[in-house]
Amino acid sequence: MKALIKWPGGKSSEIVHIEKIIPNFNRYIEPFFGGGALFFDLMPQKAIINDISENLMLFYKLIQDENIQFKELLILLDQTWTDYINIIRQNTEGIKLHYLSYRNNNISNYEMNNLLDKEINKVFLESKSILSERIILDWPGLLIEIRRMVMDKIKRTKENEIKKQKHLSLEDLSDNILTGFTSGLYMHFRNIYNEINATKKLNICVEYRLANFYFIREYCYGSMFRYNAKGEFNIPYGGISYNKKNLTRKIETIFSTKTVCLLKNTEIHSLDFEDFFSKISLNDDDFIFLDPPYDTDFSDYEGNSFAQADQRRLAEILLKINAKFILIIKNTEFIYSLYNQTGLNILTFDNTYIYNVRSRNNRDVEHLIITNIATN
Repeated sequence: MKALIKWPGGKSSEIVHIEKIIPNFNRYIEPFFGGGALFFDLMPQKAIINDISENLMLFYKLIQDENIQFKELLILLDQTWTDYINIIRQNTEGIKLHYLSYRNNNISNYEMNNLLDKEINKVFLESKSILSERIILDWPGLLIEIRRMVMDKIKRTKENEIKKQKHLSLEDLSDNILTGFTSGLYMHFRNIYNEINATKKLNICVEYRLANFYFIREYCYGSMFRYNAKGEFNIPYGGISYNKKNLTRKIETIFSTKTVCLLKNTEIHSLDFEDFFSKISLNDDDFIFLDPPYDTDFSDYEGNSFAQADQRRLAEILLKINAKFILIIKNTEFIYSLYNQTGLNILTFDNTYIYNVRSRNNRDVEHLIITNIATN
């Protein structure tokens, strides 16, 4: 199985490098779960997973509970997105014609804005017929975002054409206009996300909250996390290529019997990793996989910082446990110094091979695999 949700720092490409050293185990444990690429690849019969992101772990919990309302809202979001795109494609010929006049300087910026405003209102009224009140919580706010994003897209399209001294094809122009509209709908859902999670202005059921969370994770640019000084999520829409995306197959996988059964055999927690380790009793036949935030100048995980003091706390725990573990982390001098200890193997990998860093005397590597499992 593949991960169910887009999440930064996923380790699906690294699985091939660690699968040979994964021991036989009775119970799988993952304290920094994220997208859970290894968990879904191994499909353990017994597991305990944890992540400090409350939204993320509630997402898995709703799947585990086979929550019907959550499933209905995800399906409604997905169908609305598809229907919205179809309506936009059928109703933006007027905007395209106005843009061609605007591009050729036959109409002014002021005239273009007025014409755009009328066309956007027409398209908005047309699309309103397929946008459910179950998911659109602020109609005036949605129209404001659509206007803002479409007008911005038109302005930047003309600027780029002038800069490159090349006109877009009619097909590419249509895609750019469509992206203005899809960005507007995405921004509406992003505003809702922030009203739920940052400003706390909106009190909504957990099913809507998590459906909105999933939509934002899937359609934001690069599945990134970034927050402003107010704690508001501020990653933009993914762009033109995302216009062709839908979530239908992913939603089917999320609620498949295989996924639900896997999660029903799994304990789900949302704690600081130290509290998590304090809560569970480790055995020597447990296997722990760890993919913590990196040791960087900017290490922020869904609004939660992860500093060197946290890296040190983690190392102190791992040096004491009796369970087998594999830790994958970016190589820095600080990280290497924490784990350059007797009883631990420090490995790395290239495109083909996994090898011991100490034996090659090579510190100039990108990622480390740190484990207490014998690798010879």
